[in-house]
Amino acid sequence: MDVMKAPVIEVRDLDLNEAVRNVSFTVAEGEVYALLGRYGSGKTTLLEMLAGLRRSTSGTVRFRGADPYDDRDSARAGAVWRDGGLFPGLTVTEVIDTWRRWTLDPLTRDEALQMARLTHVADVPFEQLTPGQRRMLDLALALIGRSDVLFLDEPTAGLDTADAREVWSVLLMLAAHGVSIVVTTRDPDEACRADRVGILDEGRLVTGRDADRLRAA
Repeated sequence: MDVMKAPVIEVRDLDLNEAVRNVSFTVAEGEVYALLGRYGSGKTTLLEMLAGLRRSTSGTVRFRGADPYDDRDSARAGAVWRDGGLFPGLTVTEVIDTWRRWTLDPLTRDEALQMARLTHVADVPFEQLTPGQRRMLDLALALIGRSDVLFLDEPTAGLDTADAREVWSVLLMLAAHGVSIVVTTRDPDEACRADRVGILDEGRLVTGRDADRLRAA
C-alpha cells in the first residue's frame, strides 16, 4: 500500500486581484506538479507567488508551514524563468562560480555541472551554447543553493524535442532524489510527464488530476 507523503508546498484559496483566483493544491516531496494553461491563464503569476516574488491579496502559500514571501529561508527554492539568463562574455564555469559566490552553502562547481549535464561544455562561452545548453545552465543556477523545491516557467519553450527531453530527464532525476517541482506549460503532452496536473483557466484551477488520467482523456 502506498504511503501518502506530507506536502512540502501547500496552496490554499490563493488570490491576486483577477490574475489568480481561489487556487488550492499541494505538492509532496519528490513530486512533479504541472500547471497547464494557455497564454494569459495566470500560470506565471501563480508561479511568482509560489516563489515568494508576489504577495497574495488573500489565501496562503506555505513551504513546510512557512510563508515564502515573508521568510525566504523557509525552503531552499530555486526558479527557472521562461526568458532565462544572459551572461555575455562568460564561460559556463565562470557563470557558475559567480553564482556560487552569491550563495550560502552552495553546491561545488563540479556538482552543479554534473547535475545539469554541462561538464562537457564547462569552458564554452555563453554565446556559443545551444538553446538547450543555455536552459540547462539556468537549471544549474537554480540548483546551486541545494534547492529541494524548484519552480520552472515553461522550461522547454523554444527547445527542440531532444533538448526538451533532456530537460525533463533531469527534472525526473531530481524528483526521484526528493526535489519537489512545480512546472508550467501550454503543452498537454508535456504536462503528462508530471505526476499530477492542474489546469488553469483565467486564473482559476478548473481541475486537478493525475497525469495518467489526463493521458487517457
